[in-house]
Amino acid sequence: MKTIPPVVAFLGVCALVCSALLLLSNVQLTSTPVHTWLGALPLALIGVAYALLQIRLKPDRTTLLKRLLLAGTFILWAIDQFLPNGRLATVVGDFVVSAYVLDLYWIIQEQKNSDS
Repeated sequence: MKTIPPVVAFLGVCALVCSALLLLSNVQLTSTPVHTWLGALPLALIGVAYALLQIRLKPDRTTLLKRLLLAGTFILWAIDQFLPNGRLATVVGDFVVSAYVLDLYWIIQEQKNSDS
């Protein structure tokens, strides 16, 4: 197993801390802008961390593209948190959902093929 680069580990821990703060923000009812940042930041951080890790691990081209799509989807979801309600936010949200569905479909297919 290859070691995780320190920057990836750091971003992962930051994402976890931000996620905890997001959950805690519901107790104290923070302002909407703060809550938006707390919702977007862990998504962006973990997306960047995962992308950096995959680039470092250098899997085969197809696997890398699949994993970068997943990382990019997290980053796009973070961006979606800041979009005002409307057509663009709907399209971006729909893309995020479709990308997650596609990613899980690929995982199911890989597991099905590995169990055969």
